[in-house]
Amino acid sequence: MFQSKKRKELEGVIRQIRVDLANNYKDNALENLNTLKQETEAANASGALKPKEVDELKKLIEEFDHDIKNFKRTY
Repeated sequence: MFQSKKRKELEGVIRQIRVDLANNYKDNALENLNTLKQETEAANASGALKPKEVDELKKLIEEFDHDIKNFKRTY
């Protein structure tokens, strides 16, 4: 599947959120999630993302929101 240039940039933020959650860094994950939300909305408004990519990102954002709300420290 081909991805837009902007989507590839957002993949870096997504990877960082996953790392933050895996390492119990809730504050960093929340900060990166907010960045992802803002960047997704800006890219959507400018037309830098395809509608399918926007839908995938919004679904992923919802999953991260859920993960962060149910976040429990493991130490």
